[in-house]
Amino acid sequence: MAEDRHIIRKRKWLATVRGIVTHSVSGPEVETAPCEMLLGNAILHIARLDSSVCSTAGATVVLEGVVLDCDDCRRLALKYGDRLEVRE
Repeated sequence: MAEDRHIIRKRKWLATVRGIVTHSVSGPEVETAPCEMLLGNAILHIARLDSSVCSTAGATVVLEGVVLDCDDCRRLALKYGDRLEVRE
């Protein structure tokens, strides 16, 4: 994984979020199209998913060769908190 400071410097860059599985009455549904959001916001989005509503086992944030899984996102969110957020 990339160094934290490398990730923090690129928090305003556009990243791809994919692999979020949501659960509804009709069963699990995987996001078919990845969404694009700023890296800092994407990290917080994955880190804040409620595990009872979403399965984050396969969720990833991808930016120029950097791939962050759920555990990486949660670790960064715990360490940096709202400093990751980018207001648009």
